[in-house]
Amino acid sequence: MSVIRYAKFAAFMGGVVGLGIELAAERLLAPAFGTTLDLWSLIIGLTFAALSLGYALGGRYIDRNPSPRFLGLCLFGAGVWSLGIAAFGRSIAFKIQEWTFDFGGVTLGIFLAVLALITVPPFLLGMVTPAAIRLTVPAVGTAGSSAGTIFGLSTIGSLIGNFVPVLLLIPLLGVQVTFILVGLVGILAAVPGLTGMAGGLEPADADGPAPAPARSSSTS
Repeated sequence: MSVIRYAKFAAFMGGVVGLGIELAAERLLAPAFGTTLDLWSLIIGLTFAALSLGYALGGRYIDRNPSPRFLGLCLFGAGVWSLGIAAFGRSIAFKIQEWTFDFGGVTLGIFLAVLALITVPPFLLGMVTPAAIRLTVPAVGTAGSSAGTIFGLSTIGSLIGNFVPVLLLIPLLGVQVTFILVGLVGILAAVPGLTGMAGGLEPADADGPAPAPARSSSTS
């Protein structure tokens, strides 16, 4: 698999994993905090904040170290975190609910639970998008189309991550299994980047090919 193909694949799978976790988060936290507008608002708001930070830091890092391994690490980290949520998320949410019941109320409890449990995956997956764009841009003249392709694939992945958990996984298998499956998807998507399988074609320099050296003129 070439670097460019893996970058596109990683962007798509990042969308699947990210929305899968975000949609399952509401069902995870609802038993502790109820299904309220505050819950959805904080999940969405903190997710966007984490994504924004991931975009910024991921773009800076990939410019210094343009490697598909970075994509694999981000996907792997998000997948492992999702498995951790499946194992410990609900008990942590109830602990936070108990701690904040007397002095902070429901809103503070939701904020801390989302911050502790849900924000790490979107932060990691936010770094995938600028990294994937950097690895797919062969020259400055194609930056727009490359960025459009990556955002398009990420959005399609997000649509799948939106509908599949809500319509199939959560109703049929439950929240815990959904987090497990989403986590395994992220881990499997990381394999080509971590193992060197995504190395068939090194990404071109974003500034394009170096100009040819000027010829020196000789005088007689």
